[in-house]
Amino acid sequence: MNSLIHREKKILHIFSTLKSKKNISKYLIYVGKKINYSPFFLNKKNLLSGCQTKIWLFFFSKQKYLFILSYSDSLIIRALTFFLTKIYSNNLPINIINYSSFLFKNKSFKYFFSNNKNNALQIIINRIRYKAVKYLI
Repeated sequence: MNSLIHREKKILHIFSTLKSKKNISKYLIYVGKKINYSPFFLNKKNLLSGCQTKIWLFFFSKQKYLFILSYSDSLIIRALTFFLTKIYSNNLPINIINYSSFLFKNKSFKYFFSNNKNNALQIIINRIRYKAVKYLI
């Protein structure tokens, strides 16, 4: 559980140092461009519904730990999903289920992102938690 908190704090720290929407957007575009590959998991089965942009999430388990890979056709969302998977991936499913993210309670984070992006991030987190439950069973 501590690893989830630690990872989330590191990511919030990155965003707090950028200080403006313009700097955050530039940084996210930069990160999104760095994640420029053709993942093997781009198919309907892994496509998330309910988002304006296409987002794919792929889950697998190794020694009881849940790992998550993500991709999006939008550079900014690609970077954001990358950060979310960095928080949640490589954890026990029970820790993921019990973790209460403070990302959306953070005032600076809410300020920097539109409701659409916040909604997409919430949909991703919900899918991650849902899959963690399935991996427990």
